Amino acid sequence: MKKCTAFALALILTLTLCACGGAKDNETILGTYTLYAMDYDEKSIVLASDLFSGENYITLKSGGTAEMCLEDDVASVRWKAEGDKLTVTADDGDMTGRVADGLLTLMADGSNLYFVANDAAKAKIKAVSLDELLQGVAAEMFNSSAEPAGEESAPAATAPAEPAGPGVQELWNGWYFGCIDLSGCTGQWADLNGETYDAVMYVELGGDGKGRLAIWDPFGNLISNEHSNKYVDAACHADAQYLYADSGEVFGCEIDPSDWVFVHNLSIPEKLNVGSTSTNDAGETVGYDFQFKPWGDRWEGDDYAQFIPYFDAYLDGVDAGLTSPFGDTFSGFGIAQPASGGESAPPVSGSASSGGRSDLLGVNPAKLDVNDRGIVNLYYPADQFVYDDLYGKLKNENTGVGILLDPMLGATNLEELRQSYQEHNSDEDDYSLTEITVNGYKALLLKYSDFLGATMRVDVDFGGNHDGWYGISFAVSGDSLADCDADLVWAIIESMELLK
Repeated sequence: MKKCTAFALALILTLTLCACGGAKDNETILGTYTLYAMDYDEKSIVLASDLFSGENYITLKSGGTAEMCLEDDVASVRWKAEGDKLTVTADDGDMTGRVADGLLTLMADGSNLYFVANDAAKAKIKAVSLDELLQGVAAEMFNSSAEPAGEESAPAATAPAEPAGPGVQELWNGWYFGCIDLSGCTGQWADLNGETYDAVMYVELGGDGKGRLAIWDPFGNLISNEHSNKYVDAACHADAQYLYADSGEVFGCEIDPSDWVFVHNLSIPEKLNVGSTSTNDAGETVGYDFQFKPWGDRWEGDDYAQFIPYFDAYLDGVDAGLTSPFGDTFSGFGIAQPASGGESAPPVSGSASSGGRSDLLGVNPAKLDVNDRGIVNLYYPADQFVYDDLYGKLKNENTGVGILLDPMLGATNLEELRQSYQEHNSDEDDYSLTEITVNGYKALLLKYSDFLGATMRVDVDFGGNHDGWYGISFAVSGDSLADCDADLVWAIIESMELLK
């Protein structure tokens, strides 16, 4: 494992040093935060009570002073905050983190310590006990080694145990956005140590679960400035849990299939990680760690996003309706075949639109649980729109109109969105921003055109925190505003039902 309890003990020594940085008062975040959990490895968050003894807390006081207590060892430190960003300056350097809504996170060497001020903050951290974690690891090892004694075990990258089928295609196929962290680099790559660059990945599997994946440097900062600037190009296969790279190249070196298994991050749903070290014929090494989330994911609650250089540019593209890093110029590898039947979701018998436009949605419109959170139901005509679960987007294959379903999380509210739109979009063509009501909820209606086409955003405020949700945004993209602002689009939006 990349990070473990040894890191926690080293972090104790670092944090208890007196800091010398300035401080900025912020009355809303003052108070005591108790250590609740910490990163155990790339996939897991473990309860701090299993790793630390005694009292463990940090108390932020006015004037930039603080009291830090780790394993009953109390020290005076200093802190400063800019917005929700928190900085602790120690003799051997700065540590940064976040503090908001009762959750204080400090990061060091890519791992987090999570301090909480109340039970509500604990609910934001999906932590497990050390025993639960180790039992899970043991169970996985047992299930993966069920070979008769004396027989040679199969290699890690074997074919899926059962036919992949369309479900695996739906699970894996499509675009991902993330980054590459570099370490342990020598020779021609030595200057890359400690660097982080953007990365995008495309996966395309056929019905048999076999296909191809490629990872690009989208902005050409590390490799080149063309669409051929690939970190990785590999043949792959997948099952319902894992994505395997079977053969190919990474940084010009041959891939070792035993190192290349993408797994779903246990502590951060929908996040994928894979890391290894490659060596070329000259003996030069490059160590890399990739982190990805499905294209369109806003990385809400994931502090790691702050280290991705062009993360804000990515969000701007998503907000503008961009569905891939290369726009419409990339048509895929030609491997995937449409699922038999062609329906993206089964029809729901007897369902009807709550917006009163069931005639536009059809007799039996498909029912969608937005983000599978059980918070919002939506209806749409499955004969006209296809739902892409990977990106959370409805798309009309005939008109090209897309509707991105984006939950409003954290401290998001309409006033913040209004200010953001006025700052970033007001100079676009055909710009307008008005207040409307959708199904009795206050909403903002944004329209504008740019070089990508037209965009209409409908941001609906649910009027309170619903398990972390403050509302939902419908980001509609099309060739023209008339395509976006169409009766059928509004019928889908107005079909929204909030499950309180």
